[in-house]
Amino acid sequence: MRVAPNVNADANKVAVVDTNAIDWEPTEWPGIERKVLEFVNDPRKGRETSLLRLAPGASLPATTLVDRMDLFVVQGSCADEHGTYGEHTFVRNPPGLAHTLASASGCVLYVKWRVPIRPGGERIVIDAKSAQWLEFPHRGADVLHLYPNRDGIETGRIGHVHVQRRIPSHDHSIGEETFVLRGKLIDEFQEYGAGVWFRMPCGVAHAPYTQGERCMMLIREGDLVW
Repeated sequence: MRVAPNVNADANKVAVVDTNAIDWEPTEWPGIERKVLEFVNDPRKGRETSLLRLAPGASLPATTLVDRMDLFVVQGSCADEHGTYGEHTFVRNPPGLAHTLASASGCVLYVKWRVPIRPGGERIVIDAKSAQWLEFPHRGADVLHLYPNRDGIETGRIGHVHVQRRIPSHDHSIGEETFVLRGKLIDEFQEYGAGVWFRMPCGVAHAPYTQGERCMMLIREGDLVW
């Protein structure tokens, strides 16, 4: 994880970033730009959540990960020594993995670097377009789980909410962050369209709903309270 000023680092505050309204920033790597959504400089809880845009032919330098790195391919495709990842593929790389990430045709990635919550961890690759989703008719949504909630600390999923659905008011006992991929979600605070990232602290309740279009979201719970 790089050294930089904190961004949306107070986990006790609601944070909302419309990535459509902020500019791409150049990075130290040729052909790669960044939009920083969250940066926490902490030896135990440090994390960065950013969008990365790789121009065709661009690559990140070869590295051995010190922090855990999760990426989700928002647009395009990328590859490393371990595989090729198309649009809407989720990859979790544990600390210690050596790789060189590149994109032949260009891509946009949603990336989170995180100081490991626990040692080790498995590598996960899930293609959301070919994976088996679960139906949750009582919540009016289809769900694809990305990694398990073994001990109540963290979990991740993609939710695809049906049209004209209201989710009962709820709070998030371990916090939640969401990146809207398609459609629009609305709650009593504001609207969250495609490209909006928002983080709800522990204990903040809301009652989100959809209107005339479905809403697909990348959702992470936890890693704010441990």
